[in-house]
Amino acid sequence: MKIAVIGDLHYPALEEGYLLTEEERNAFYETFLERFFSIQADLYVSIGDLTNYGLKEELEEVYALIDQHQKPFVQVLGNHDVYGMKRRDVLMATKQRYQAITTDAATLAFLDTAKEQDTKDWGGTIDPEQLDWFDDVVEGSGDLPLIVFAHHPVHGTTTNSSQGKLCIHPDIPVWTVLSQKQGRGLYINGHNHFNSIVERDQWSFMQIAAVLDEQAVRVIEVTDSEISIHSIDLYDPELNKQAQVIGSAISHFQLNPHPLGTLNDLQHQIPLEPASTKKV
Repeated sequence: MKIAVIGDLHYPALEEGYLLTEEERNAFYETFLERFFSIQADLYVSIGDLTNYGLKEELEEVYALIDQHQKPFVQVLGNHDVYGMKRRDVLMATKQRYQAITTDAATLAFLDTAKEQDTKDWGGTIDPEQLDWFDDVVEGSGDLPLIVFAHHPVHGTTTNSSQGKLCIHPDIPVWTVLSQKQGRGLYINGHNHFNSIVERDQWSFMQIAAVLDEQAVRVIEVTDSEISIHSIDLYDPELNKQAQVIGSAISHFQLNPHPLGTLNDLQHQIPLEPASTKKV
């Protein structure tokens, strides 16, 4: 099984005063999404902040670009995706909130960690109902690898995730739920605009940089023996120039001037215990 994942896309509506034309915006996002969906995969995932402010026109326009590729696509909600509208209205457009999918290779869990229309606190949260549901998913995954997709990182894991507003609130016992996992787990998030991979007990945590900072796609492949992570670089000078123009022009976003991570934050192998050797 192969899963292609993108970081924060931040598709923006055009506002008066932007030093950005519709043609410049469309050229970048059409090209990037075409290249994203051209990668061979069984599933395509946005790790949140698909839009820049969660406006109706942003959702309609970016989904028009996505839907034309006719590929299986899942979006988890980021904080930017629920700034402009109520969650229920966003969900009517995206038709997805938290959910789980079980395949022969792995269980996939998609969390909703976004606070609705809270532009002062962009940190993550999980309500008790969803946390109970997630606890059941972790337990039900058994020995299958569990891959979790969420916008916000777990506190104290990936780069900057110990800082306020840059993680799921530490009072929410996400790690208590994750630590019950039998076998290996992979938790994938965005939000902090840095690449980062860290290990903690039976879990690997992977964070993906924003698309406007780095035109790349992370591919996760699950086999009987391992989960492998590698990065596909979609960079070319013109595409990067377009990204820099958009990132410098739009509000609610700032290009990251710092190094986005190391080679070790882009690729990783997680060994899986063969079924024949698992303890019973």
